[in-house]
Amino acid sequence: MNYKDYTCLVVEDNLSTLTMIVNMVANIGCQNVITARNGREAWEKIQSPEAGIDIVLSDMVMPEEDGLKLLQHIRNSEKYWHLPFIMITCVDDMDRIMSVTEEHIDAYLVKPVTEAVLRAKIYSAIKKTYDPDPYHRALFLGKKHLREGQYEMAIQCLEEARDLQPGQSATYFNLAQAKEKIGKMDEAEAYYKRCKDCSNDLYVRSLDGLARIYHHKGDHANALAVLNTAIEISPNTPDRHMDLALERKTVGDVAGAKASLAKALRLSRKEAQLPHRYIEACLDLGMDTEAEAIMHRSMGGGDKEDIVLLNQMGIVCRRRKEYERAKKYYLRALKIAPDDESLNYNYAVLLVDLKDYQTARGYLYQVLRKNPDFEKALSLIIELDKREDA
Repeated sequence: MNYKDYTCLVVEDNLSTLTMIVNMVANIGCQNVITARNGREAWEKIQSPEAGIDIVLSDMVMPEEDGLKLLQHIRNSEKYWHLPFIMITCVDDMDRIMSVTEEHIDAYLVKPVTEAVLRAKIYSAIKKTYDPDPYHRALFLGKKHLREGQYEMAIQCLEEARDLQPGQSATYFNLAQAKEKIGKMDEAEAYYKRCKDCSNDLYVRSLDGLARIYHHKGDHANALAVLNTAIEISPNTPDRHMDLALERKTVGDVAGAKASLAKALRLSRKEAQLPHRYIEACLDLGMDTEAEAIMHRSMGGGDKEDIVLLNQMGIVCRRRKEYERAKKYYLRALKIAPDDESLNYNYAVLLVDLKDYQTARGYLYQVLRKNPDFEKALSLIIELDKREDA
């Protein structure tokens, strides 16, 4: 294999280690080597059109953004998700290693790295991606179609990969995801179980998949069991604790749900933004202070995404009877989306709390002009009529 045709990005904060790895990569034959000192800098270079990076070698523990964060950027990207990634670490920490393997890496190396081992890992990663055998080609196409929402085409490619190399955990895992997407839950469950039984790196993620299947089927005992097993193995994934919180709430374990949600929030405290389901879970469990903290953290620059957050902030403050604060949030949201039915209705409800019935009617009528069948708005107007008649 001619390595000189491939551009390698080496990410390492320690200068002497960086120099050593760059020299090894050059000795292997890679003439195009780009370097970065942390994950943030590396991600910027990957996105640079002129860089043309083909493979990433990254340290795991680095300042600003570590190797795991860089890996997540890559795997969540529409353009770069397929990049081969080799993680280099000296951390003897199975929790961190498990976090890495959950995100799909092509290999990980424990320092000190030898040139012979590095050569073998780079060769394998490049070949699978850029000169694949029929199995890896079918697997790649299956994953690509899955990401693009073309589930039937994904299943066709993945079944071809399964027939070419039976027993490969990656094939079963992606087949399970595709079957889950099209609602074939029994088949998805069977594939997640096959993946779990023959996999190390995808074992925990297959448990996550089974938890979703069990939840869908209403089998909450098994959903709780597999989530607890997954957390025992890999305890530092916020979304997993969030899933456990929701499952516990479903079975009536409110105290356990709050504890799991609090754990999820602690683990995600460095994230600039969190999905809306974190806010919704906090509101459902009466954790209003936490919900408002997430909302403030997630606020952007006045775009449409902020409408949902501002609306939820209004709900939180109204619950607390902090009416003036709620009013501020609703008015800010209405500046962005003055015709939003939900905003107008919720603001009218707040005005009723403030006993400003006339202004409340104005907002309710605005809702009904757009949607005459908005039952909550009709009911509130009827309630206001009764109050005035009394």
